[in-house]
Amino acid sequence: MITLQARQPAETTIQSYEFSAQDFIGLLRGAFEKGASVRFAAAGFSMDPFIKDGDVVTLAPLPQRLKPGQVAAAVSPANGLVIIHRVVKIARGEALLKGDNLVKPDGWVRGDALLGVVAGVERGGAPWELGITRHAALIAHLSRWNLLRAVARAGAIMLKLQNRTARTIDAPS
Repeated sequence: MITLQARQPAETTIQSYEFSAQDFIGLLRGAFEKGASVRFAAAGFSMDPFIKDGDVVTLAPLPQRLKPGQVAAAVSPANGLVIIHRVVKIARGEALLKGDNLVKPDGWVRGDALLGVVAGVERGGAPWELGITRHAALIAHLSRWNLLRAVARAGAIMLKLQNRTARTIDAPS
């Protein structure tokens, strides 16, 4: 079951609604056919660190041309559930999707199984763009070749070393 929370624009009360996977797919397709976006809280860790469990994700209709690096919502070829993973390659009208925090790709997804794209992510009430708009193509390439985690770890180590070095340098007197 998928739980969506919604409120009317003039109201502050949030209502929760539960949907089966098939109903959720229908809701997304119906909204996208009308050109509308859908916002909901992400569940899971497959796109960590760029989309974390609990982040608010805004899905929008598919663009005319999907590109590697974009994060797409699709019907999983493995189980028929909705997945939100990065496009790492496009060929023959199909997209190869992969979660940034996963070792293996989901497999090739046919064009009719693609639902929409991530148009925005909010974390803690603030917009979060890293990995969604900025550097998306580079992240797709690193993810496809399973280098993303290694690069992220190296970057984290470098930041720690930089912070440690900055604290140990004495200010001039």
